[in-house]
Amino acid sequence: MSICRSLPFASTLIYFHKVIYRHKTILLMVFLLGVSGCRSTPNNTGALSGHVILWHSWSPDEALVLEQALAEFRESNPQVTLVTLALPADDLLARFEQSANDGAGPDLLLGSTDWIGSLAGSGLIRPLNEAEIDALPLDSRATRLVEFQNNVYGIPLSLNPKALYFNQSLVDRPATTLDELLEYAADGQGVAFVPRFEAAYWGIQALGQGLFDPDGTLNLADSGFIDWLAWLKAAQNEPGVILNVDDQALRQLFIEGRIAYYIAPPEQQAALQQAMGEDTFGVTRLPRGPAGPAGPLLPAETALFYTFSSDQQVRTALALARFLANQQQSIRFMRELNRVPANRQVNVDPRIYPTVSGFARQANTAVILPNELDRDRFYAAGDRAYASALAGLLTPEEAVCRFGQEVVEAGLYSEDEIILPAGCSLLTDEPASN
Repeated sequence: MSICRSLPFASTLIYFHKVIYRHKTILLMVFLLGVSGCRSTPNNTGALSGHVILWHSWSPDEALVLEQALAEFRESNPQVTLVTLALPADDLLARFEQSANDGAGPDLLLGSTDWIGSLAGSGLIRPLNEAEIDALPLDSRATRLVEFQNNVYGIPLSLNPKALYFNQSLVDRPATTLDELLEYAADGQGVAFVPRFEAAYWGIQALGQGLFDPDGTLNLADSGFIDWLAWLKAAQNEPGVILNVDDQALRQLFIEGRIAYYIAPPEQQAALQQAMGEDTFGVTRLPRGPAGPAGPLLPAETALFYTFSSDQQVRTALALARFLANQQQSIRFMRELNRVPANRQVNVDPRIYPTVSGFARQANTAVILPNELDRDRFYAAGDRAYASALAGLLTPEEAVCRFGQEVVEAGLYSEDEIILPAGCSLLTDEPASN
């Protein structure tokens, strides 16, 4: 008799559930392998059945709301057994990569779109086929979020653009332009944000056309990047402006009411509400510049599918992901957790969800980077440009030139895929002189 038949599954599940939360990695792997080996065969091929493993990094309070949604899915699909595992956000990607490479990955992973390039490139997540895509409500934005090498990976659940938090007791009318932001800061309504590439990408588009041409060319000549670094370099010396890489310290300044504006993503809402109370802050779009609206980066939490799940597991995991992304569950997560729905069928009423509405409106002008891009190396090169320009080690022109040279040296873009600023040229290997 097999182990699967000789042991009651519920007892086995409870035992290993306890083991998991004692962080016994080896036993976790055994558990996952055991569950994978105990998949039941459905009697009714039209009904969903079997076991699906879902990993996420939601906090305990968030996980309670997720479990409420999963309970509804279980009720509608009684032959499905869902096993969930919450991991720390900083550990989730590495743990998934390790388990997936060992052949024991979860069927469904709730992770960032920033991970798609590396996971798809490693063959650890599967693309959706045409029939699966046709059954999904993916608009052009959602498709671009999860596209990699002309394939679609995953279903976006919620959006995470940075926007402008403001203290409602200190601000009557939030700043809408970069000039107003400096003016209000000088009048006592201070502003703070992290001056690095990913965190402060948003001003590039406000001062130019953005880093990318419609055909995907990295156009540093007309991007606004040089003007943005020049603006930051000048702004850091203006009264009421605090540019610092210690985001936790900046958040504390906002909590204490020592600054009026703070630039951060949606996930900061829970901590701010707990520390400051309800209705003490608002969220609005980042200030626009002379070239147009601000354009922060647009990562999103996405349901991703393990490559080596069985056909039955894939079918059930896909149904579960569609369920979590549907209109009703998106509203649940927005109402209970202030998550910004990726599903555009959801009406984010600013009278009911004022802070979520601020992020949703900001998402309309946010920038989606191509998933083919190596984010880590691209961001690192950008961080060096920000740091060197703000420290006065390089002029903004020199910093952007060096950024372009670095991304070509790293193989992120070829000479034909980049337009350098005026007066900048690619580095060449000079032949050794005799």
